[in-house]
Amino acid sequence: MPEHLRPWLESGLEHVFHPGGPVAAEAVAATPAQALPLTPQPPAQSNHCPVPAQTSSVPEKAARQDRAVGASRPTPEAFREPTGSSSASAGPAFPEPWASYLKLVAPGHKMVWTYMELGLDLGGQKDERRRAVVANLIRHLRLPPRPVAFWPVAALQSGRLVPDRELFWRGWRLWKTPHVVCFGRDALRVILPEADPARSMHMLRDVMVHVLPSMGELVAMLPHEQQLAVSALANLRF
Repeated sequence: MPEHLRPWLESGLEHVFHPGGPVAAEAVAATPAQALPLTPQPPAQSNHCPVPAQTSSVPEKAARQDRAVGASRPTPEAFREPTGSSSASAGPAFPEPWASYLKLVAPGHKMVWTYMELGLDLGGQKDERRRAVVANLIRHLRLPPRPVAFWPVAALQSGRLVPDRELFWRGWRLWKTPHVVCFGRDALRVILPEADPARSMHMLRDVMVHVLPSMGELVAMLPHEQQLAVSALANLRF
């Protein structure tokens, strides 16, 4: 027995682990000294580079596919208001009498109200019955201060009303109100000529157009009937 193994045997060592199985101390004694190194040896180096764990790319691919599908999905828009400048200073000045109408409208409104005869009321040909209807509706709806911008769809020129869709929307773009209240389908045909007249609401890209009875129809109603006719506006929140 090699002398360098004797202290292990005298300490009670009987077996040692060997890749081939347990062997007796006598077999250990017969094993060459270099077969049992006393100092730990570093693990053998592999000539192969470690392969990093691969993260599944399925969620990322699915996300890319979802984004691609979402980008190709069209956004439903019933109509679009005419494009143009977003402020009076960014485009041509309003012609008369539209420039005079504009001076009557202060900023900060939440809705635009319009009807075919509004050009008459703003042009000096006021009708007390229409004025009474408007006052009754605003009082009934309990609107906040300065809620409504009155902006016509037709201007009084040479004694007659001349509709102008582009000038209506150019004025609306100055305030960008989320709601336009259109009294009468004749006024609706001016601002949205392709709209379905049977519908009472039209959603555009930036504004909701509400269609109510015409001012002539409201004038013929009793005050409480006028209030019932505009009940859809009572649920609007600003």
